[in-house]
Amino acid sequence: MTPFLYKVAEVFLREYSFDLYKLTFVFPNRRAAMFFQKYLAEIAGKPLFSPRMLTIQELFSSLSSLLPADRIEMLVMLYKHFVKISGSDETFDDFLFWGEMLLNDFDDVDKYLADAKQLFRNVHNFRSLDDDLSHLDENQIEALRRFWSNFMPAEGSKTKEKFHETWKVLYELYDSFRTELLERGHAYEGMIFRDVAENIKDREVDEWQSDGFVFVGLNALTPSEMVLLKHLKSIGKADFYWDYDSPFVHDELNRASLRVKENLTRFPSRFEIADNSSEIKPKMEVIGVPSGVGQAKFITQVIQDLIKSNDIADPDEAINTAIVLPDENLLLPVLYSIPEEIDKINVTMGYSLSNSSIAGLINHLSLMQQNLRKWNGEDAFYHRYVNAVLNHPLVSRSAGPDSEQLKSHILKYNRIVVPVSEIPTNSLLRLIFTPIDDWRKIGGYLHEILSTLYNSLTAEKHADMEKMQPGDLSVEEEIDADMSSAGTDDLEREFIVQYYKTVTRLQDTLSEAGNMSIDTYFRLLKKLAHNITVSFKGEPLSGLQVMGVLETRAVDFENLIILSFNEGVFPLKNSANSFIPITLRKGFGLPVYEHQDSVYAYHFYRMISRPKNIYLLYDTRSDGLQSGEVSRYFYQLKYLYNDYFDISERVVTYDVTTPQIAPVSVDKTDIIMEKLREFRQGGSKSLSASLINNYIDCPLKFYFTAIEGLSEESEVQESVESDVFGSIFHRLMEIIYQRYKNSVVTIDVLNEIIKDDSYLTAIIEKTFAQYYFKDSDNPRPLEGQYYLIGEILRSYVKQTLNIDKQFAPFTYISSEYRFNREYKLNDELTVNFKGSIDRIDRVGGSVRIIDYKTGAGKTTVKDIPELFDDSKSKRPSQILQVFVYGLFYLLENPSVELSPAVYYLREVFKDFNPTIKVDKKVVSNLAEYLPEFTEMFNELIEEIFSPEIPFYQTKNNENCKWCAFKGICNK
Repeated sequence: MTPFLYKVAEVFLREYSFDLYKLTFVFPNRRAAMFFQKYLAEIAGKPLFSPRMLTIQELFSSLSSLLPADRIEMLVMLYKHFVKISGSDETFDDFLFWGEMLLNDFDDVDKYLADAKQLFRNVHNFRSLDDDLSHLDENQIEALRRFWSNFMPAEGSKTKEKFHETWKVLYELYDSFRTELLERGHAYEGMIFRDVAENIKDREVDEWQSDGFVFVGLNALTPSEMVLLKHLKSIGKADFYWDYDSPFVHDELNRASLRVKENLTRFPSRFEIADNSSEIKPKMEVIGVPSGVGQAKFITQVIQDLIKSNDIADPDEAINTAIVLPDENLLLPVLYSIPEEIDKINVTMGYSLSNSSIAGLINHLSLMQQNLRKWNGEDAFYHRYVNAVLNHPLVSRSAGPDSEQLKSHILKYNRIVVPVSEIPTNSLLRLIFTPIDDWRKIGGYLHEILSTLYNSLTAEKHADMEKMQPGDLSVEEEIDADMSSAGTDDLEREFIVQYYKTVTRLQDTLSEAGNMSIDTYFRLLKKLAHNITVSFKGEPLSGLQVMGVLETRAVDFENLIILSFNEGVFPLKNSANSFIPITLRKGFGLPVYEHQDSVYAYHFYRMISRPKNIYLLYDTRSDGLQSGEVSRYFYQLKYLYNDYFDISERVVTYDVTTPQIAPVSVDKTDIIMEKLREFRQGGSKSLSASLINNYIDCPLKFYFTAIEGLSEESEVQESVESDVFGSIFHRLMEIIYQRYKNSVVTIDVLNEIIKDDSYLTAIIEKTFAQYYFKDSDNPRPLEGQYYLIGEILRSYVKQTLNIDKQFAPFTYISSEYRFNREYKLNDELTVNFKGSIDRIDRVGGSVRIIDYKTGAGKTTVKDIPELFDDSKSKRPSQILQVFVYGLFYLLENPSVELSPAVYYLREVFKDFNPTIKVDKKVVSNLAEYLPEFTEMFNELIEEIFSPEIPFYQTKNNENCKWCAFKGICNK
């Protein structure tokens, strides 16, 4: 395979030899120019003066006195003209979106030399267009007539009148905007192209400073480019070489052929370039891989296979191999997946600043500032954005323990919003959590943060270098250490520097922008960052080439690997926003979707015309808008051009079948038995009724919670969860009855409490402050969702008191009765046990022990064994808990006649009786049931401490539904 650029270099060296430097070569991109220069050096074999090499954009810029304008600056300028011309009071924020559309439309109008006055101003009156259509051909005239007849058939409609007025403003806007740019000597790219095209004929032949211009590898020429090429041809200063060897681009049924005949006819080549099409069929493999990262990982295998087959003869160079990325987001996964055999890698596309770590931090800061709130009269930040900032690696490294302290503070006091007064005195954190209420302050705010982070990384680097003593490492180890530690930090610092410059540029550009929201400022900053790339260091003409689609123009490789070969990605599905309807775009010769489609088709078919090995990888996943469909180009190759390639297909699949999961169990080793001893007599831990319920439901869950002390990760509760709701309710009932300790509570007393709403409001606010806001000293009126929850609590309290009326008069004994004592099962086993009884009162001659539950449940059980039956999906665990409390209460108060009760809050509004029943019989004296209960209870505890019985998984999968540990044991 002889590359196209190599053949062109060969011809010109033969024809011009040492006079080659007098020519100027024009390419579609810089990459093609570099490869052309490389081939010239290889063919010449000796030093020679290199010709001048430009891209087509650089050529136009060199021929115009206008300088490229900053896009953000143009948006601000365009907005000012819009407000002045239209008299609109629209804000810059609202204008921004369609201001971008206008700039794109203006660029197309100028590059394609459209009559802006006819397009923007006179289209509101079809008759005026009908009077002067001399500049349009028949197809364009028909397209215009069809548009108007379909778009606005009704005379006098408000839509039509509004449309007319908008187009009137657009021409004035276009004209005044261009006028100011010209006065400043600035222009957008389309203006530069139009300026050159309209003034090219005024140039004298001796002004060109070149004996001739050689245009190499161009394809989709705009009218302005055609004007320049035609003029240069007419004065004998142009030569043209088209990369049209591929038979696919000559197929009239293929969209890649759209401009081929036209270009060859209008701009023929002076010298003949030999066609070196190989008779050997290229090997093409189409590979479906589920996921983008999966495609990147599969590259390892592809490259290793190419090395084994000697298609990559020298892995240290591998310049004959290219990886093409239509989706730039796969760049880093690809770089991490290239096998170690490849020594050199050249990334031509750079790495977008918007994908850097610092860009992620700026995004967090943006969200944090946009969601600034007020709390107790001071500025406060929403906790989720605060935590996102604190967890960012650059902040956590620089702020150190202070960031961890603030995270702990947020969690400890359940801070949904974090007031500025609670930010630690750390200098970086003080900078970050400075409230911004005006977009003009953002530039200085970001500058200070970026400077602090940069200085912190620099200080770290210097500190690490000072710690390293000479002679500690070999030379090779020192180099490796420098590459691994300093390399990533140097890249981070480079990103910070580039972002600092971007902020400065934006701040200068927006100095006259007027009113604008903080959100708009950050959107503009994000847009600027997206267009800035940080180049990777490397030798551009050696090593494996990693590039985007546009970088492949005019360049050839023997081994080609294209990722993201999916429909909608390659070719790109992009219907550009425009004020100019598609029919009008066609009528005035502006680019439409078919134009973009033909450009992509040409890039693809040119790209695959010379390689020996082609790998097309696509994502097989169907997720949301992603169809998992391979590109249409594959079907064209398969059914139209299959004779040209040795095509094979395969799908890489992963074994996702669920294997038979072995039951998880934990044997009671000596270490675990040692941990269990902590629950025995003299140990520091205690069993409880909830732990006993855990063991019955799942012994493995008991092991995780009781033995290993595992629990769910704590987080800030934005709403009142069931556990907090329950704690608040328990505390409310305790406060209410605490006043009547050892006193008789009558129906009148209960009615008085129920009617005293001001009292209930006060204690609700107090308990909310204690259990939810974690600020007991500052109770405050409840608002919003908290007010509603407070009212729900009020209704539950009142209804509970109404239920208590059926037991009045009763004597209130205590609430939150706590016990912590030893419990002897036999001579070998005595355990520690603790608990807290929600409420104890006396009704007649019987003492009631009461447990409050926020959920629903039953108060009747068939028999005692049902309490311990782990096969029951709805085992009455609440009844077991109150029986355990009764057992220990009777151990401390043996002469009492005890009756257990459970108040289920979800049941209190029904015909509800909290008293426990066994086999439909009210448990008025718990002592009657304790012998059987105690026997089973003791057997269970003995099982827990038995070294022969492991902690095993539950067999009842219903118990796993809401288990926090189901991810560990895969149930």
